[in-house]
Amino acid sequence: MSELIPYQGGGGLTRDSRRAGRAITRSRSFTQVRLAVVDDEADVTMQKVEALTSATGAGMGAVTRVAQAQKHLEALAPEVSGRLSFLADSHLLAVGDALQDLRRSLRNK
Repeated sequence: MSELIPYQGGGGLTRDSRRAGRAITRSRSFTQVRLAVVDDEADVTMQKVEALTSATGAGMGAVTRVAQAQKHLEALAPEVSGRLSFLADSHLLAVGDALQDLRRSLRNK
């Protein structure tokens, strides 16, 4: 015949074991949150770099178009080359200012 063993309840887990289990669960949750934050920050940084790269490329294209137009117009009217240079340089500075404004704006976001 077999002997019956009375139920002791709780499976023998001590208070320290339960406390340790909760601490491990909290630690894992905290780690998951930290990793999610890092992933989000990396995504934001990559988007900022992409936006700045795109804007810089557009600015370089605009400066190149103005320089080409300047050369063409100087060939038609060489006597206004100084004025055309002034306008082209002014355009270059404006593009540079716009890109600096974008950099400042991206830095603060």
